[in-house]
Amino acid sequence: MTFDEDQRASLAALADVLIPAGDGFPSASQAGLAAEGLDQVISFQPGIAAGLMNVLEKSKARLPAEVVADLQKNDPAAFGVLAELVAGAYFLNPLVRARLGYTGQGAHPIDPHPDYLDDGLLQSVLNRGPVYRPTPGTAGTEH
Repeated sequence: MTFDEDQRASLAALADVLIPAGDGFPSASQAGLAAEGLDQVISFQPGIAAGLMNVLEKSKARLPAEVVADLQKNDPAAFGVLAELVAGAYFLNPLVRARLGYTGQGAHPIDPHPDYLDDGLLQSVLNRGPVYRPTPGTAGTEH
């Protein structure tokens, strides 16, 4: 599913209502949300495109702030589609992630020391030794 320039402009205006510029961060449209951001999100989650088309259809010839408020109040599912797409595309932007100080997920070695042995939490169990009930029908059987 592709979006034309008018739809992308409409999305940018709606997105700027949700994420305006401030505190050194770009607005959603300044972060390229309606361009490469939209394309990235749609490539990851193509099922969201139909819902977005519906939102954009509802926004024709209306003020963006009015559309967002109306969706939030009267159509939570459509508002959810818009909010999910806007946030997802915004935080995919490398400049936004850098501004947040988010470098992405990375591998971290696991501490080989088992923390459940700390503070003597299991010491009484270790001191007690093995405690079990024999399984019926196996008495006298060597394993």
